[in-house]
Amino acid sequence: MKVRLNRLELLGELVPMQGIVERRTTIPVLSHILLRAGDNRLEMAATDLEVSLTSWCAAEIEGDGAIALQAKKLLEIVRACDGDELTFESDDEGAISIRAGRSRFKIRGLPAEDFPTLPAIQEGELIALPFPIFKAMAAKIFFAISSEESRFQLSGALLKQNDGVLVLVATDGHRLALVESGVDDLEAGDGVLVPRKALMELMRFEDDGDLEFRRGEHHLSFLVGRRRLICRVLEGTFPDYERVISRDNDKHIVLDRQQLQSVIQRVSLLTGDRSRAVRLELQTGSLVLSAANPDLGEAKEDIACEFEGETFSVGVNPDYLRDFLGAVGTDQVRLELKDENSQIVAYPIEGQDERYVCVVMPIRI
Repeated sequence: MKVRLNRLELLGELVPMQGIVERRTTIPVLSHILLRAGDNRLEMAATDLEVSLTSWCAAEIEGDGAIALQAKKLLEIVRACDGDELTFESDDEGAISIRAGRSRFKIRGLPAEDFPTLPAIQEGELIALPFPIFKAMAAKIFFAISSEESRFQLSGALLKQNDGVLVLVATDGHRLALVESGVDDLEAGDGVLVPRKALMELMRFEDDGDLEFRRGEHHLSFLVGRRRLICRVLEGTFPDYERVISRDNDKHIVLDRQQLQSVIQRVSLLTGDRSRAVRLELQTGSLVLSAANPDLGEAKEDIACEFEGETFSVGVNPDYLRDFLGAVGTDQVRLELKDENSQIVAYPIEGQDERYVCVVMPIRI
């Protein structure tokens, strides 16, 4: 096998593969990338057995072949080389020689037969939508996905199709984020749970074209340009998210997003590691944010807002509100509250989405 190809093009496809490969694994081949030469291109694949990514680069091929190379070391070599062209050449000892300008490397690989067989998805309805829309939607709910592996049904986001509307929802039990965007000609369909890692890797892609999504019996396929990401469907029942969103919060306040973000950042400096809690106190004409820590001290700051009514307060994890404010992207936000035992429901003022809402459960202080 002998391959000549553009170094920068190869580098652009190797970088996304690094998030897929397993660095610490008892199966050595999972820390490798499979390279397969043929049909005037070099195909690449990486997998951790749950999420797989394939891509390719145009290349001049002299003799087909395949080998698995250590992913991190291959990236370091390609990144460090000078020049626009790289040459790969295999030998009979299971190694690859890499030439770029005056640089010469030789790295050992593993047989292609040791690399896991990747799932293929032919069945299932094909859905196409602009990838920038999907990526922006994912960024607005990603922070609410649970990172606890024991809560497997919450360790991903619900992807659901309504008539003309695509829905993404995530919750970790303490907060919930939902975003809806209009998609032409989209028909209603069953929801599916997309794993956290798959969404995270998709969000790292840069592409202005379409995303082609297809669901198989046990796997999901996402095609963006030349990259295809395949992941397992998460099993489990997602909560009835519409029931979580309170409809009777009667106290509405509109705030400047950046100002609220800054105040939360300052006040939360005096929260403890064990108790991440800030008090929101709604008074006539102002919202007062405060934090108290017996080991550190106290902090308090107020924001002017239009409100008339009885004073009341509610405790909240400041990180949860700050995540929403960092994702929402509008100049103003609206907070809807009811009492100290009810959740805070946050919305953007205007914005491009059909609907975007974040629910944060209260904390007793």
